[in-house]
Amino acid sequence: MLTIQKLQDYGVNTKEGLSRCMGMEKFYFRMLGMGLKNDAFDKLEKLLAEGNLEESFEQAHALKGVVGNLAITPIFANLSELTESLRAKKDLDYVSLYKPIKEFRDKLVAEL
Repeated sequence: MLTIQKLQDYGVNTKEGLSRCMGMEKFYFRMLGMGLKNDAFDKLEKLLAEGNLEESFEQAHALKGVVGNLAITPIFANLSELTESLRAKKDLDYVSLYKPIKEFRDKLVAEL
């Protein structure tokens, strides 16, 4: 089960996330659940596998906003890198870039 301490141990900026949720821990965890279970994560994975860089950019950019507002720093940092690479249409292995995002997200979802 996720706790504030466990999130902090994972590198999540819970102080910032809680402040955006008016200091209400229960509300923050509800928003975390909604954000982490967002279908856009699966859609992004599919689009990246298909090589659809334009739609992948849109999904990554939207998700970056979601995880940024929740202060899920480890995902935010990786999504920021992915988003900027997609924006520049760099020739990269995007599926590999997405892998640590997916793994961390799945880890958090499993512990919710």
